[in-house]
Parts: sequence; structure tokens; C-alpha cells
Amino acid sequence: MDEAGANARIRIGIVDNDPYAVAVLSTMIARMDARFDVAWTCELGAVAISRCLSRTQRPDVLVTDMSMNDVPGTEVCRAIRVKRADVGVVGVTSYAVASFHDEAVRCGMQALVGKTDLAGMAAAIRRAARGLATNNDSEPQPLFLDAAEAHTLLEDASYDTGGGRGALSPKERDVLRLYADGLTTREIADRLGVGTPTVATFERRALAKLGARSRAHAISICVRRHVF
Repeated sequence: MDEAGANARIRIGIVDNDPYAVAVLSTMIARMDARFDVAWTCELGAVAISRCLSRTQRPDVLVTDMSMNDVPGTEVCRAIRVKRADVGVVGVTSYAVASFHDEAVRCGMQALVGKTDLAGMAAAIRRAARGLATNNDSEPQPLFLDAAEAHTLLEDASYDTGGGRGALSPKERDVLRLYADGLTTREIADRLGVGTPTVATFERRALAKLGARSRAHAISICVRRHVF
């Protein structure tokens, strides 16, 4: 990152259904880094989703509580991530981080931290502003993904071919076709611009949809059905 990028302001949105928590988070985050600019706060997940999808109100990073009354933080993130890759999302919680970890990964967040972990929160926000995930050695699997990669996964998962159950999404079909062409997992990842775990996810989803026992079986089914 160049000097201008390193000193750029980071616009942050905050959502928490507790008005007191919103006020405290806003004050703490604004004091963490001179570059942090709390652009707005709100108490409803639906409002946060709308603002993050808005061209004029979209922040660089959304900090969302995990437990809210109208929409949980995971669903706030999922609704944003399916449509956008340019908003980093950091989940925060007063409860045990591990209890939300797996779903936070699945919904496309870049990090999940405890509300008392101020240093961890600041670091996660800085990285999320660049679209980067934050993973700690002590955290369980699976790992958080960068925003762009999480968007690719969720956008593809939402694809509806109209062909009924078992229809492959574009990325699932591409992965099987590239395996059929003899590419390795690493080569497919490079071709699609994603990580190897994401390629594995596309393959796993494809096998499940096709009812295939193996990659070779899945490719055979696709050939018989003229999928590619």
C-alpha cells in the first residue's frame, strides 16, 4: 500500500440493536485510529443492509453485532456479500466468539472479534477496509475469506438456473469442466481467481447436487447430460 493509501480515511458503519452499545462502539472505534471515520450508526440490521447497498451511504467496513432483534449479524452480512464485494464486514459479540465462528465464515465476514478485544477489532477493521480476512492461529476451521472470494462463493450459490433441483451453478460447472480438461486444483484456482479451498467448495457442492460418488463420477454425469 502506498503512502496515500496508508493514510486514507476508512468509512465505518456500525449496527447494534442496543442503543448504549452503539454509542460505546462508535466512541471506541473512532478513538482506535486517526483514519477511522464512523460514517453512521443504526440499530436495525435491515437499515444497515440498505445503507451498505446504497451508492452514497456505503461504508468501507461494516461492524455488526452478531445478535440482533430484527436480523442477525450473519444474515446482515450474507445479504450484503451476495451483492457486493467492496464492503468489508467485521462481526463483534459479547458472547463466546467460537459459537458464531462457522456461520460467520459461511456468510462472508472477514473477521469476528469479541467486543472487549479492542486491538483485535482495530486490526480487523484495517484489514477489512482492504477486503482482507483476519484469521488467528487459535481460531478453529474454517478460515475467514477475503471479501472478493466470499462474494464469489455466495453470489454463485444464489444462482438459480430455473432447471430445478440438482442444476449446477456456473462456477460449479466451470470447476468440473476444468477438472475434465486435466487442470489441477491450483491451476483452476488461478484460472478462476479464487483460493483452492473455494475450488473445493464448488466441487463439493457440485457432487452433492449430482449425487456423485467422486469427481470422476460427477464428470461422467455431466458428459452424459451434455452439461459441458
